[in-house]
Amino acid sequence: MESLREAIFQAICAKTAQEKCSLTQQIWRNFASFALEDETEILSLGDPTFSYFCKIVPPKNVPQGKFLKTDLSLAHLLHTLAHIEFSAIDLALDCAYRFKNLPKNYYYDWIEVANEEVKHFLALNALLESLGFHYGDFGVHSLLFDAMRNCNVLLDRIALIPRGMEAVGLDVNPYLYAKVSNTKHSLKNDFLETLTMILNDEISHVSKGNIWFHYVCQQEKIPLQERTKIYFEILQKYHFSFPKANAHLNTTARLQAGFSQEELTMLQSKVFTSTNPK
Repeated sequence: MESLREAIFQAICAKTAQEKCSLTQQIWRNFASFALEDETEILSLGDPTFSYFCKIVPPKNVPQGKFLKTDLSLAHLLHTLAHIEFSAIDLALDCAYRFKNLPKNYYYDWIEVANEEVKHFLALNALLESLGFHYGDFGVHSLLFDAMRNCNVLLDRIALIPRGMEAVGLDVNPYLYAKVSNTKHSLKNDFLETLTMILNDEISHVSKGNIWFHYVCQQEKIPLQERTKIYFEILQKYHFSFPKANAHLNTTARLQAGFSQEELTMLQSKVFTSTNPK
């Protein structure tokens, strides 16, 4: 039987978007046929796939598509979102690759997430290409990949990525939906359908993060009443902060995904005020 970890690492190291998407879909389709070998050596990450065809720039230099009055401005927004979803494929794959001795359902969950991130990327990329643009036409940042590469403790990874950075998508989605709703562009309805699909899937993804966060806490004998404190200590350790678009938490989606009311109250505190990326 082929090693699951070796197959995942091959997908992480793919040098084209098409190859990464295809390999990830194959892993998901054939998950049951892979061998889960905890003896496999865990290798360090190289350059992200997108570095082969995207120019990496400071976050402040990534074109955002603020007004959506032209094909170009819409393409800027689609490209930014497609890049986030493409980066999220690696986030999920590496979560399955890097951590050993966990229940099989753990690996199943993160491969499922990776497969759905492929679906999100392909949907956004199709809209982008319908405008005559391609993934790689504009600059991108590496914040998500860098955060993943620098966070190799399982509890920290689950807190920071699915329950931190990816949960931000739950908050930003309604803001983007309202923004796209106000445009008269011919892609409006298709774009809105895609945003709705992404939100529904991301609630499930963050929920998986919630489940495995509490699983690891239980394994490490962290009492339930101390887990909120531990969660916020991890976010602070990695200098987590909200982007400007997070003026309001999507409390409904976050509660659906397993956040407690105590966590939501603390997330709205000044500790996590937005900062301007440099």
